[in-house]
Amino acid sequence: MSAADTFVRTKEQVADKVRKLLAQAEDRSVTPEEAQSFTAKAQHLMTKYSIDLAMVADADDGRQLTELSWTVEGPYASHKIHLINAVARTNDCRSIYADLPQGRKRIQVVGYEVDAAWVQTLSRSLEIQLLAALAGAARERPAGVHGRTFAVAFIQGFIAEVAGRLHQARREAVVTAQQAQGAQPGAATSAATGGAAGSVALVLVAKSRRVDEEFKVRHPQTRTVYSNVRLQSWSGYQPGRAAGRQASIARGRIGEQRRGLSA
Repeated sequence: MSAADTFVRTKEQVADKVRKLLAQAEDRSVTPEEAQSFTAKAQHLMTKYSIDLAMVADADDGRQLTELSWTVEGPYASHKIHLINAVARTNDCRSIYADLPQGRKRIQVVGYEVDAAWVQTLSRSLEIQLLAALAGAARERPAGVHGRTFAVAFIQGFIAEVAGRLHQARREAVVTAQQAQGAQPGAATSAATGGAAGSVALVLVAKSRRVDEEFKVRHPQTRTVYSNVRLQSWSGYQPGRAAGRQASIARGRIGEQRRGLSA
């Protein structure tokens, strides 16, 4: 049986493990530290899953690339875009948005199918959690601080914490994959490395390059713009980071995305 066949057979098993971890993270009986651990393990597994896909897939095969799009509702749609972009980048995807009437945004995510599905699922769940946490924190807003000023700082703190957690989970997954490959030299091959024993780093570089190329084909007029949000008050930043440390995945969203995760 080929590596690709083995991978296909285990896709639903991997998705099932992720759902169980995220359900544990949502359980009200667990502590914030335990919820964070379960969420990190879920992201770690999805990152490893993506790495495994890259190791058996031909990085030049565009048939596995896709583009998902959805509407980001207000309030704070512009800031939510930063959250989605952080999730996309961590999962080897590229994103672009367009303005819609009434302050809404249209987000489009380009990447390999499993990665893009995971970005959509995680982003939607984090958006729900962000707004719920913000509603709770707003009741403790310091006197004299404008509501929107506090909210923007809170959102930026939330994004910073979540992005850091996702990057850490990814780094750990990459290290795990490298160690596993080192223990079995020559076990993994990739068309991206000419059929030779491919290092995790080289395969991921090839994968990232292929996604970048696909993104440019689909959105040729796009240019990268880096924007820094200037906070008028830092009063909400640390509460936002605290909420980001406790963020987990809503079980309902996982159920809605079951087909996408296991397809």
